[in-house]
Amino acid sequence: MSLKVRFALLGILAGIPAAQAQVHMCTDANGRKVYSDEPCGKDSKIIDARPGMGGPSINPGTSLRIEHYEIRGTSWDELRREIASKGPEGWWGRAQTGIRYEIEGRGEPDGCVVASAHVQMDAKVRLPMWANRYEGSRALQETWDGAFRTLDLHERGHVSISLDGAREIERALNGIPKQPTCGALKAEARRRFDALHAAVVSRQAHYDFVTNHGLEQWTPYKDPKR
Repeated sequence: MSLKVRFALLGILAGIPAAQAQVHMCTDANGRKVYSDEPCGKDSKIIDARPGMGGPSINPGTSLRIEHYEIRGTSWDELRREIASKGPEGWWGRAQTGIRYEIEGRGEPDGCVVASAHVQMDAKVRLPMWANRYEGSRALQETWDGAFRTLDLHERGHVSISLDGAREIERALNGIPKQPTCGALKAEARRRFDALHAAVVSRQAHYDFVTNHGLEQWTPYKDPKR
């Protein structure tokens, strides 16, 4: 099997208001759970997507959108050709995440301290949806389900890395000590953000390297054609 996934992390500048850390969950026509940052069906439910770790002041905002592109076929080769032509830049799936922050300083007689610091992590995951799966054989459906589980697992790993990074960044920004001026405080915030964001990018690349872009996570759903 040739399972190709791609990750893209976007570092976004500060100053954009944080969104609510809510994700809507519903069920699509095929019985699959769908997650979106807006209502997605009659049975839509709001779930809290915020990370559970960290102190009360470390609580980055998050948003998650999962999109699907439709593929059709009744053989493995047909499904692969559909993915090659319709997938994001020829890849099976893609996770895009962006991290941004906003920080405000409060001037004091002897310097400037952090008045508030918030981080927002936004993610969009694009995955294939086999539209006519019930026209395929049972063996093909089982193979596909294994591939999709692996792909979904891999992309969610990328999102988790960015969530952890957002948490680290918010903790670091709130931990900035008093600076001589508010300009110096914002410069220190930028320095910390850039360093930690670069570390997130490095961890994402390492994750792809050790998993071979998800192929090494292809267990226990082994594909004999791989």
